[in-house]
Amino acid sequence: MAEKQPQFTSQPPPNPGMTTDPRIGGNRNGLNKSFNADNQRDWSFGFFDCFSTCGVCLFGWLCPCFSYGQTQSRYNHLLRQGTPHPTGGELFSSDCLTYHALHCFGCSCLLAMGGRKNIRERYNIQGSKRADCLVHTCCVPCALTQESREITLEEESFVANKA
Repeated sequence: MAEKQPQFTSQPPPNPGMTTDPRIGGNRNGLNKSFNADNQRDWSFGFFDCFSTCGVCLFGWLCPCFSYGQTQSRYNHLLRQGTPHPTGGELFSSDCLTYHALHCFGCSCLLAMGGRKNIRERYNIQGSKRADCLVHTCCVPCALTQESREITLEEESFVANKA
């Protein structure tokens, strides 16, 4: 005889990284990606989805130090202020200069993998330091675009909550 399935009368609690009150901040899982058993999810956009936002990808290809600096500025503002950066992020910053200096010696991936790790942790995205280093070594524009787009989703949710 088949065992009767339990019926639930309430919804499960929100996962960490989700915001249930729009006054608190933006949605850190804008596309509502599912979480695995370790409470982690995939990136909202695939690694090679960078070509669907050609402007961001081209910016990361031509000016990776500015792209990295701007993304880190936006990330830091969200982290500290809990709101999107009012000007869309600063292009020229200490992050930009440090990235450029390391890029001249071919080791900007060492800095970039730390920024990528911070973004992964903020959004509960699965990955590892090794994978972060690999993606920044193999295809800088795709990595920078993927990181920027993840932050953009949270920033856009602030605008949607105000409407």
